Order: sequence, then structure tokens, then C-alpha cells
Amino acid sequence: MNGLSSALSNALSGLLVTSGQSAVVSRNVTNANDENYTRKLANTVTNLDGSVRLASISRASEKGLLDTMLQASSDSSLNATKLAALQSLSATVGDVQSDGSIAWGIDQLKKSLQTLETDPANLALANQVVTGAKNLAASLNQATTTVQNVRTAADAGMATSVSTINDLLSQFQKFDSQISGNKLDQNDRATAEDSRDSVLKKLASEIGIRTTSRPDGSMAIYTDGGVTLYDRSPRSVSFASTPVLSASTQGQQVFADGVQITGPGSPMASKTGKLAGFAQLRDQIAPAYQNQLDELARTLVTTFSEKDQSVTPTLPDATGLFSYNGSPAVPATGTLIQGLAGQISVNTAFDRAVGGNAALLRDGGANGLAYRYNTANVSGFQGRISSLLGGFDQQQNFDPQAQLSASDTVSGFATQSAGWLEGQRATANDKATASQATMSRAKDALLRTTGVSLDQEMAAMLSLEQSYQASAKVMTTVNQMFTALTDIVR
Repeated sequence: MNGLSSALSNALSGLLVTSGQSAVVSRNVTNANDENYTRKLANTVTNLDGSVRLASISRASEKGLLDTMLQASSDSSLNATKLAALQSLSATVGDVQSDGSIAWGIDQLKKSLQTLETDPANLALANQVVTGAKNLAASLNQATTTVQNVRTAADAGMATSVSTINDLLSQFQKFDSQISGNKLDQNDRATAEDSRDSVLKKLASEIGIRTTSRPDGSMAIYTDGGVTLYDRSPRSVSFASTPVLSASTQGQQVFADGVQITGPGSPMASKTGKLAGFAQLRDQIAPAYQNQLDELARTLVTTFSEKDQSVTPTLPDATGLFSYNGSPAVPATGTLIQGLAGQISVNTAFDRAVGGNAALLRDGGANGLAYRYNTANVSGFQGRISSLLGGFDQQQNFDPQAQLSASDTVSGFATQSAGWLEGQRATANDKATASQATMSRAKDALLRTTGVSLDQEMAAMLSLEQSYQASAKVMTTVNQMFTALTDIVR
């Protein structure tokens, strides 16, 4: 009788365990398409009396693969953020041989001056030069607007990213506290761990992170630069947005746990994620391109400036065809004036649309008689025009902050600038493609290890069905034996 009772008890435990295992398999199948769900495992143990029981429910987690995917996600977000902005900046360049680009505008201005040189008395040709100069100035103005719009959008992106980071850290605390508090049953704990990992994936998109696990199941989060973001509780991430940025305006920096994590002066800078991408755009890439535009504008102002033509010159050089907010003073050679590309315009003295006279291109004198080149008032005078054309081929000094050659012609510098920006865009595109591929591979590897395979679950279900039938058969057999014994006793 004891043997039969033991067999019946073991069969019953088998049925209960199979039922629990089936519930886990069903749960896996239901969530097979959820990429944030990890496959659940029903772990069994055998008791001393030979019966079995469901000991725990665990996850098919793999921290190494998760960390790899988090890093890949941060890299991908960084490069995608930079690429999107660089594509906007590239629109200011276009094809250097096509209408609308700054390099093309400089080349067209030179050609129109060459045409005027062949017929200096032709006022229509002089007006064409002025029109070309106005178009070139407008291109520099528009490019500056685009650059500052990109910087302002990047600043707003930093604000959004910081807000998202703080929100995600609060969500992370909720799940981390539940897990470390040991107040959840096995099913709920596994669900909380899935939710916590989901938050980590979102957080990695915003900022590069690394994590450490503690014996009680809790985790600590640090930036890729080593600053604490979460340790039992979220650390404050702060940022003061600048609504509108100009060429001479520097935005505020981001602080985490009181430590600056963006900007050149950061001791522990964050290197990956959207936040780092926006910061690099706002503080490094866009300002460098703006400096190049400003240096181009400065060189144009200098090239077309007028000099005192007196026998004994005493007056300073003064702006000619191109003017800016500091006119009539001519900018110092090789010295950057921030925002000049946004200020440059055609001197109204040359613009017939506002009562000016384009003949000043031939004669000079926009700043008074002392600056007049054609003192004899000769209609075929070419000296001033030839001098202006010579300026296009003259080597100019450029400020190192433009990050290009220290010396070049104005046309050569414009081409360099276009090539620099295209190089930045091409590099960002290559890195974005590569990092996206890396993330996809890391994601696939993680899913293969921790995700749900329907084939595997169906096979497990068939095996459980057979186990259930076997336990049921044992119970049926034992029941028949009990019946037979009862009949004998009667």
C-alpha cells in the first residue's frame, strides 16, 4: 500500500510540475514577438521521496550580449544624430560647380569681373557684378542661418535627451527596487527584470552607459565616461537650454551627479548616444563650419576694400563692395570675426536698387574722394578692376579656428570648406551604416540567446504533453491497482 501511495504521490507531483511548465511555455509563445521579452525557464528539482517540484522560474539572460547591444545602440544613436544634422548642413554647399553653392558664387563673381574688365564703361556689366555679389552675400547669410538653426535644434535635442534620461532613470528605480526588495513572486520578478532591461535599452540610445550588478539583484548605472547615473537612486542630470543660438553664443553644458559630461571642458565627457551627438554638433562641428563661413566673408570684405589713393596715404583701408556691421573698418588679416558671414552684404553705394552706382567698381571712391582710383575719370580705366581680380588669386591668411589651411586663395578656401563638410558627412554616413549593422548583429545575437524560438517551444510543449500523459497513465494504473486490492478485501 505504501508503494502505491508513493507512486500516486509522485505521479501527482509530475502532473503539477508539467502543468507549471506548460504555463511557462504558453507564456513564452504568447510573447514571442516582443523583443523586450526574454525566454522564461521552469526549473525543477527532485525531492528525496522521488517526487518532483517546480523550484523556480528564471530568465534566459546573457549580460555580456546585453552590454554589447547597449554599446552598439549608443554608437548607432550618436552617428545617426550627427548624420541627420550634417545632411542639413550639406545643403548649404551643394555641388561646388553648381548654381547656389558658395564656391560657385565666388567663381561667378570672378568671371563677371573678368567680363567687366574687357568693357569697363559698360554699366550693365557692372550691375551684373553687383547682382552676383548680392547673391553671394545672401548665400553666406543663408548658410549662417542654417548653421545656427542646426545648433539651436541640437541644443533643443540635448534638452529633450536630458529630460528623457531623467524619466528613464526614475522608471529604472521602480523596477530595480522591486527586484532588490525580494517582495515579488518568481513570475513578477522575471517580468520586472524584463522591464528593467527594456529601460536600459532606451537609456543607452540617449547616453552611453555601463552597468554593474549587485548580489541582491540591483544594478548601478554609469555613463561611458564613468559618472554615476544610478546607484540605489537616480542621480540628477541637469541642463539649461538656450532657446536661440547665434554664431557668438555658446550653449550651456550638461551635468550628471554634479559633474560636467558634455563640452570641451568636461573631465568625464559622455562619448556616445544622442546626447553626445547633439553636443558635438552644437559645440564642435557646426561652429567649425561657421568659422569657415566667417573667414570666407572676411576675406571677401578685405579683397574688395578700398585704400587711400593720396600721394601720401594717411587714411585707413575702408570696406568697398562688401560691407558688414563693423564697416567701414576693414577686418584684421587672418583674424576670425564670429558671425561675419551672417552680416555681410553689398555696400549700398554700389547698389542701384537703393540709389547706388555700380561704376564705383571701376572708379573706387565709395568712401570719399581720397579712395578714388580713377582720378582722371577715364571711361576705359581698368586698373581698379584688374586689382580686384588679382585679389582672387592672392594667398590669404586664415584663422586656425576654421580648421583648414592657414593660407589659400579665397576660391581655394571655399572649395576646402565644401570638401571638409562633405568629408564630415561621408564619415558620419560610413560610421552610421557600420554602427547600425553592428547593432543589428548584436541584437540578433541577443535574441538568439534570450529570445523565444517557436520551434523550440512547440517541441517543449510536445514533450510536456507526453510527460503529462505518462503521469496520468501512472495515476490510472495505480487507481486500478487500488480498486483491485479493495475488491480482494471485500
